Amino acid sequence: MKKRLLITAPFSFIPELLNEIKLKFEVLYEYQPTKDKVKKLINEFQPHAWIPKPCNEYLIDGELLKLSKSLEIISTPSTGTNHIDIIKAEELNINVFSLKGSKAVDSITASSEYTFALLLATVRKIPAANRKVLDGHWREIEYSLRSRELSELTLGVIGCGRIGGNLIRYSEPFGMKINIFDPYINKISDSRVNVCENLETLLKNSDIVAICVHLNSETKCMIGSNEIGQMKDGAFLINTSRGETIEEKALINALKSGKITAAGIDVVCEEHLLPKKENILINYAKSNENLIVTPHIAGLTIDSENKAQRAAYDACLEFFNLS
Repeated sequence: MKKRLLITAPFSFIPELLNEIKLKFEVLYEYQPTKDKVKKLINEFQPHAWIPKPCNEYLIDGELLKLSKSLEIISTPSTGTNHIDIIKAEELNINVFSLKGSKAVDSITASSEYTFALLLATVRKIPAANRKVLDGHWREIEYSLRSRELSELTLGVIGCGRIGGNLIRYSEPFGMKINIFDPYINKISDSRVNVCENLETLLKNSDIVAICVHLNSETKCMIGSNEIGQMKDGAFLINTSRGETIEEKALINALKSGKITAAGIDVVCEEHLLPKKENILINYAKSNENLIVTPHIAGLTIDSENKAQRAAYDACLEFFNLS
């Protein structure tokens, strides 16, 4: 008898993989169901495994986890797990697999590429320039669009895992000086990269600060008013990790005062409540050109999702000894 697999992650654009999965599992595929619909699906289908979409308007909390008496594994096609109540899953003996630390994650470059693109767009004011043209302007407003050359700036990378490491590689050909801070790294072979002893040293000596960390108890709210105060006047801030790594009110205050020239973010706090609940950063960006906000799409490519969904599926195969 086949194990039952619930899939709420996007698989429709890779039908060949979905067909392959159906040979091994009894599959129920439902993309972007509401929380109420998920409750119904779990109650009726009673899955043994679940491949969820990482970004939903709800959390996979205790209420959902308790609904299936047979659920043994949640395999999320993401490195982050803040959309899952890990503690409750452990209490219920439900295994949680994520891409973090897996072999597949090293081949996924979408988030790294996007982080560099967001950095470039923020420093060079590309979205603001486009908006000016659409509003009927041309070179008469050039003063407001003057920016900086990357080769004249120092990039500070907080967290040197996959994304941080790739960001360093992408930045070096542009002639940028690079500082890094990672409590798990005290030496690096690249002579062009300066390893900072602490976060404060990186903040004080970097023109652009990029947050590339995994969200946990140590990194939550790691950039607040104190840390922003340590940054160079007029610095830039980039965040494609998780919204909860930044104190959002402190960032807005810094953008208003000019302490931070501009910021580019792909994540905000409590994303699962959007768009029903307003977010202060999104509201600020509506009328201020020095903040770029995008809807957590750094990893959203056909290539990366294909690799991620396959890795999540392979984890289910391995868990049930079906590979």
